[in-house]
Amino acid sequence: MRKIGHGQRASNMRSHMHPRIPLLLAFACCLTACPKGPPADGRQVLSEKQQLEADVSAMSSKAETLLEAQSRLVWDFWTEGRHVDVAATYAGQEALFTIENIRRIDRLRQLTDDAREVRALTALHSHFAGEYLSHALAEFNDAAANLEASLTFPVDGKDVRYRDLERLLANERTVARRRALYAAATPAIERLNQTLRRREERADELVRELGFASYEAFGSELRQSDLGRLSVLAEEILQATQAPYRVVMERLSQRELGMAFKDITRADIPRLFRSREVEDAFPKGESLLKAHGTLAGMGLDLGELPHVTIDARDVKGKSSRPLALAVRVPSDVRISFKPGTGVLHQARVLHEFGHALHAAFTTETRFELARLGNPTVGEAYSALFEDLAEDPVWLEEHAGVSGEQRAQYLAASSAHKLFLIRHAAGRLLYQLELHRRVEADPKALYREIMSRTDDIPMTDEDTERYLVDQEDFFQSADSFRAWFLAGQLQAQLKARFGPAWWRTSQAGEFLKTLWAKGNAMSAREVAQAIGEKGIEPDVLLLRLGTTLQVPMKLNLEGVEDAILPAAPGLEDFTQPPPAPGLEDFSAPPAPPAPAP
Repeated sequence: MRKIGHGQRASNMRSHMHPRIPLLLAFACCLTACPKGPPADGRQVLSEKQQLEADVSAMSSKAETLLEAQSRLVWDFWTEGRHVDVAATYAGQEALFTIENIRRIDRLRQLTDDAREVRALTALHSHFAGEYLSHALAEFNDAAANLEASLTFPVDGKDVRYRDLERLLANERTVARRRALYAAATPAIERLNQTLRRREERADELVRELGFASYEAFGSELRQSDLGRLSVLAEEILQATQAPYRVVMERLSQRELGMAFKDITRADIPRLFRSREVEDAFPKGESLLKAHGTLAGMGLDLGELPHVTIDARDVKGKSSRPLALAVRVPSDVRISFKPGTGVLHQARVLHEFGHALHAAFTTETRFELARLGNPTVGEAYSALFEDLAEDPVWLEEHAGVSGEQRAQYLAASSAHKLFLIRHAAGRLLYQLELHRRVEADPKALYREIMSRTDDIPMTDEDTERYLVDQEDFFQSADSFRAWFLAGQLQAQLKARFGPAWWRTSQAGEFLKTLWAKGNAMSAREVAQAIGEKGIEPDVLLLRLGTTLQVPMKLNLEGVEDAILPAAPGLEDFTQPPPAPGLEDFSAPPAPPAPAP
């Protein structure tokens, strides 16, 4: 279960707070008729708000200490392969993440007028709700994780781990064998679905116990977005990119698989998007050098910061997957990865560097605004750096990739990004409809929405993935906004500092000013701070369309509210501030006047 972020107030919780209003009014009338004076023992009686502030502050401190201890254990597991018991850290904390405490935080939020405090309390409220759900769903989460880790399927008389399916499909040359592998793995999916179905049903019950009207209402708070309006944008993306998507996928299918797009199945997707053109340009051991070299041009050096730890050792037991971990923001930030090969590994390293930079340069002192909150903004900074592995100028400068080799790679990677955007749109629509149309058959609904999304006819084996392909509480809402915001950040950096924006110290200063805010600004506010109207998909779609040589443009009329949610308490709690600290970067430089 993911930690959760800013969101709307749970108005239906309020009825639980003060059921004795008439009694309180009668008591107030009595007080007006009686002489007033200090308590007999001389102590000052605390107001409800003062008492809640003291209680919530203590709860926040305990949550911060616990999260730090858990992060240290995760680091030990990730870098050493050491057995750790994160569950044991909750011993003695049973009274912390309770419904009663969640309601206390919400009550204080209702009594608070200051916008910054409201945002901090919302982040804390979401974190506590997430911890409560994680604990309540632990049995199902553990069962699903253990089952998935143990699932196997037969291949040539041997049992193969289900987790290796995608790698096997990507490496398999023949169509018939790819489809045989995919079919052989389906019974394993059916076993996993039983546990996932029970988990989904229990999660729906729990969010109502927390006081939310529905699963969707909780998701709206969690994602800091009006999901109904965002679904309008998702539908518009599917419609606007349908024709270009078919053109792009037809080209790629013919080139990579030697077959028409109409003939491929989902078993062919991993093979279709494998990155093979530029693999040799990213040899083992150079990913850290490329990352450091990129940052050096901006005057940034994470290796020289005393509060940043970079573990690039190649040792037994260490996870090969890169990870950035903010143990304590900003005083203890860590990055771990094993030396690896290939452009995917390089992109993942750059992604984690983006997370680390955001945490390391945060000057926000409030735990709730520095460490907690919706992850969209942080993911946007990570996507900005990850996208360097798809930047033609960066590829030539840092990997020596140019010409036809670069063009083919960029065509494949941009097609993959378009596929991911559409798939995220479909998943968001599917999950929303699944929880709105409770009487609908989930498999039929999945077939209806995802076959249109991927434009690939869906088989019975595909529909068995209807639960595996779900996500916790509408995660695609974050993915959407992070990708689009990263595209806008990149466009602004190029407009201000040139195509190779990573070569200038001014770009570093520009980004540090944004990173300093931690999670105190919403995604929309970050977009407006850099001079945009808000989060707009067209910037990213224009870049993809230019690379793929297919025009893509949304009809934003009528869906603007989906991109810039106006519902109070969902994405923005106040009008966006005038971006303090960004005055010098408030607009791109004017283009030079044309020559006479």
